Amino acid sequence: MLAAVHRRDHAHADRSCSPHSVEVVHLGSASIAVCHDCRYESGFHTVRECERAASDHRYATAS
Repeated sequence: MLAAVHRRDHAHADRSCSPHSVEVVHLGSASIAVCHDCRYESGFHTVRECERAASDHRYATAS
């Protein structure tokens, strides 16, 4: 759902943003990292694990 909202609000050219736009969504005691560019999702983990996954994904997708 978050990826769909991002695509609606952020028109991409022929390529994705670099680095990818990754958001950590906090849901009570669990969180999830969601990439708005490639639809990557980390699954539900702790906030710290999701922030690390988001950082790693941004680093991996940087030009």
